[in-house]
Amino acid sequence: MQNAQEKRTAIIWLRDTAPAIVLLLVSLLISLFVTEFVFVSGITALWKILFRFVRTSLVLIVPLLLLPLVCSFLRLALSRSGRKLVQIQEERIRSIRLFEAWVVRPLQGIGLSMLIATKLISALQIYTGGTVSVSLLLPTGGFLLGKFMLTTAVFVGASLLLSLLWTLDDMGIRHSNKKTGEVRMIGKYLGGLLPIAFGFYGLMNLYGEYAQSFAVKYVGQMAVVLYPPFEVFAVIHHRYIQKREGLLLKKLKASPYQIMQNDKEPVILNDRSS
Repeated sequence: MQNAQEKRTAIIWLRDTAPAIVLLLVSLLISLFVTEFVFVSGITALWKILFRFVRTSLVLIVPLLLLPLVCSFLRLALSRSGRKLVQIQEERIRSIRLFEAWVVRPLQGIGLSMLIATKLISALQIYTGGTVSVSLLLPTGGFLLGKFMLTTAVFVGASLLLSLLWTLDDMGIRHSNKKTGEVRMIGKYLGGLLPIAFGFYGLMNLYGEYAQSFAVKYVGQMAVVLYPPFEVFAVIHHRYIQKREGLLLKKLKASPYQIMQNDKEPVILNDRSS
């Protein structure tokens, strides 16, 4: 019985992370036997691609441990502005949605990380008088402390912001105005397609020092490099929420809300048991 359960769990994990595994294998094969595909080529691609994937995945996943603390800060910030958090049971996500895990959320992660990187590079260029090169964003060459610190800051920032927004969405958490009772989604536009569009557009502008064809190539290669870690991060985030929902609800102190349908429009009523 236990072996069957473990086998079923392994199959589910392979299904959920299949796109990341396939893209990693394709990247390895092309870089090994055809040509440079994701900034590396030759036999060294075998370990560099895998090491880069593991390192980026860890930088994205480890900040999940800070999620309860971030939820507490969010609750305090909203309470000071006359708002409170509510949980709409009907909008909870109880099982993983593969289209989101395979497409939407990895693209959100890639777009948001590119957006943060462009803002950070622009700020550093202003501070240093334009001496910071955008080539720091390219995962090429050996270890550079400046590049490592920059990419770590970008991925930690993207991880914390996305994990918070995804958590609120998956758990059906909304914020309510204490005076008017109006309920709204937190980060409605930030959690949508805007970070994808702005991130890719901003990175294209930063790569203005290169020819347009090279800029498009670099942005495409960056997307291929970042997709597997962000796809795995989206899957692990869902598993984390399933196991830690009780703790996160305690930190958020979200009141249960219930949607009741009348003849005209949905009405959100507070549950008296809260």
